Amino acid sequence: MDVKNLTIAFTIAGYCIFAALIISIPFKIKKLKSECGELKMALRSDFPLRSILTFAVCALLLGVIPFRNFQLYLSVIFILTALLGSSIASKQVVNSGINGIYENMIISDTTAIKYENILSLPTLSYEKQKETTNVDFRHLEILTKSGAKITMVFPNEQIRNQALSVILEQCPRLKTEE
Repeated sequence: MDVKNLTIAFTIAGYCIFAALIISIPFKIKKLKSECGELKMALRSDFPLRSILTFAVCALLLGVIPFRNFQLYLSVIFILTALLGSSIASKQVVNSGINGIYENMIISDTTAIKYENILSLPTLSYEKQKETTNVDFRHLEILTKSGAKITMVFPNEQIRNQALSVILEQCPRLKTEE
């Protein structure tokens, strides 16, 4: 098989995966809704225009590859980049309509994390101390059991405090000693 045919085969495979990502969105939404439980506090949700534009750019990138004379490794890199972008955009589309704090998890932008996977809320331990300066009270850091650090950004401190109280109500073990 020559390089041109191999490039076309990889591109077709990339388009199939791209289509599968888009087609799977409603199923992922349904699955996530079944896992999250009752909504306790809705969070601001933007129309995922950025995600739709990302899908369009990724489709365009996949479409250009067969018509250009890239080396095979560059074609594979472009295909993988388009698929990675599409994957991230699909996560954002899935979560955008159901952002909120739920009975079993927190859903925000591209993050959906169950309370059982949260190790701690590090900002709570240092934000009230006198020595701590330059704390943005619109942010809430979440440390997961896998070691990932997620920062949720809220429009203002009031909404952040409301969300924090709902989170602590749903998962009291995250409260820190003052």
